[in-house]
Amino acid sequence: MNAAYLTPAITLFNEDGTLDLTSQERLFNNLIDQGVDGILVEGSSSEFFAMPMNQRREMAKFAIEKIDHRVKLIIGTSHMVADEIVSFSNFCLDAGADAVMILPPYYFHFGPSALLQYYDRLAEQIHGDIYIYNFPDNTGYTIPPETVLALAKMHPNIVGMKDTVPGMDHTRELIKVVKSQIPQFEIYSGFDDNFAHNVLSGGNGCIGALSNVVPEICAAWVRAFRENDLAGIARGQQTIDRLMDLYTVRSPFLPVIKEACRLRGIAATSAGTFPMPSATVEDDAKILELLNREGVQ
Repeated sequence: MNAAYLTPAITLFNEDGTLDLTSQERLFNNLIDQGVDGILVEGSSSEFFAMPMNQRREMAKFAIEKIDHRVKLIIGTSHMVADEIVSFSNFCLDAGADAVMILPPYYFHFGPSALLQYYDRLAEQIHGDIYIYNFPDNTGYTIPPETVLALAKMHPNIVGMKDTVPGMDHTRELIKVVKSQIPQFEIYSGFDDNFAHNVLSGGNGCIGALSNVVPEICAAWVRAFRENDLAGIARGQQTIDRLMDLYTVRSPFLPVIKEACRLRGIAATSAGTFPMPSATVEDDAKILELLNREGVQ
């Protein structure tokens, strides 16, 4: 069965705000060694929104060099300035990224015609594969399936979409509307616990942040699908359902994901971009309780 689990990789920083490239390479290698199908760099879990463009380019170049086509690499190039998106996207694609992923404009809400115009302009100027990124909790509105279909018909380089919504209603509609006419169009869920539902509905899997912490569990879940192992599929669903509690330890959840990676020996620190809060001793206790419950060391 067609199923894939991609990791929206966290960005690891030193305490002074510079990139911790040693830990970052360790994260990439661990994800690949444990069997994830691809890596998204500079998605929401990466704190791209608080990184200056020169640092974003540094991170993108590093990821391209270190991942080195061992798995699919998508780079998030979202920005509020369209020309910056085009420039950064083509920089990443020219350097060897497999694709880029782009949010719609945020701050103001835009309707279908404006979104069509927006992605149409970007796709004309970006010379490589593009994934649309729908994240209504953070942008304030959702991208209609009919708009996605129209864009995919207009531009063959718009190849897929990440749909970060809590339930599956919108994602199921995307699958019905878009994949019924363009079967090769890829549709991924943005929350880990929707992986199985997504695949069973005809989607391609998920791009979920828990895989930063437990890539071995996520990869085993994918293998269960590929091997038609119903017991393994159910086991993966139930394990991830329990591990979803990591997202509720604090808000925003990014320091918790980073701290969990530090506790597992991947990250040197859980430092983030200002004003992202730091994980606390109390957070550590909750994280360790959740991981230990699943036998994760």
